[in-house]
Formats: sequence, structure tokens, C-alpha cells
Amino acid sequence: GPEEQVFEGTLEEFGALAEACEYPVEYEEGKIIAMSIASDVHERIVANLSGVLFLVLRGHKEFIRYGSNRHIYLPEFQCACAPDASVVKGEPEAFEYASGKTANLNPWLLVEVLSESTRDKDLGRKLPRYKKIKPLQYILFIEQDVPLVTVHHRMEDPGRWASIDYNRLEQSFDLAGQTVSLADIYNNIQFVSAG
Repeated sequence: GPEEQVFEGTLEEFGALAEACEYPVEYEEGKIIAMSIASDVHERIVANLSGVLFLVLRGHKEFIRYGSNRHIYLPEFQCACAPDASVVKGEPEAFEYASGKTANLNPWLLVEVLSESTRDKDLGRKLPRYKKIKPLQYILFIEQDVPLVTVHHRMEDPGRWASIDYNRLEQSFDLAGQTVSLADIYNNIQFVSAG
């Protein structure tokens, strides 16, 4: 898809644009970043994941699930990110970045579906920033072209994270005491074999 467009702007201008746009918009240190429209495969994986998160967390009333239109605000970086999915545990804490517009401050889980155009930004800029969010326990990076899910999980020492790659459809991982399978995340997704 087309590359992202970056231009100077205030949080108030970002809020107005985010409300009017049909594509994802993020904010970072005085810059408004208009993202490209997601691919078909990207959106199918996000839809699968939404269903998986519903099934995994439905018995846990303390979890609130969000789609990509709910921004996460990182005050330390003056940054409003739009992950592909997020989950808050407990009461959401909101930051009002523009009149009547808020973003969550306390995600428990963040998910990014990676593509060629977003991989460097997601892994290089977003991942280290996400890891500084104190309530955050899980970060999932999901590849769209191959079956590969990287699960970053905060360890008991809050400054340390464990990262595990899952790269076979028959594999699964634990989330809130429930099993999440790669086969469900990638349900009905066809991969082009290399070779």
C-alpha cells in the first residue's frame, strides 16, 4: 500500500482528523501520521483475532476489548498510537487529547499485525515505547504473510520482558489462563509458500 503521510499538527487537529478519516491516524510529538489503508489479509487477521479475544476473555468481566479505532496515549512520548487491537484490565483510564476525544492510558494487551510497510516502525519505534506502559502485560506482533506470532510478556521484574515466537499453525500460547491457537488467528488465511 502507499506509504504513510506525515505532517505537523496539534493534538486538537489530530483529534479532528482522526474523527473524519476512514483510515488509521496516529500522533507523535507534534506530527500527525496518516497510515495507509490495511490490506485484505490484514483485516481478516484482525477480525479473526477479535473473535479469538472475545472467546478467550468472555468469562472475565474485568477485561474490556477494543478495536483499532481506540487510541492508546503514551504521555512520555506525546504519542497516540492506534494498535490493531487492545485490551484493558479493570477500569479504563482515559486521556483527553482533544475536546471530547479520549485515548486509553492503561492497556493490558496490545496487538499489531505487521506488514512490509509497518514492520520497521512497529518493531523499532512502537515496541520499546509500548514496553514502558506500566499496566501492559502482553504485546502480540502477528505477521500477515507467514504464520508467525511473537508474544512479548512482562516478567515479574517489571523492567524485563520474555519474547517467544510461535511459527506453526498447530502451536498455541496462554493468555489470561486460556489457550490461543495460531490456527484460530490465521483461520482461512492462505499463505504463499516460499519455493
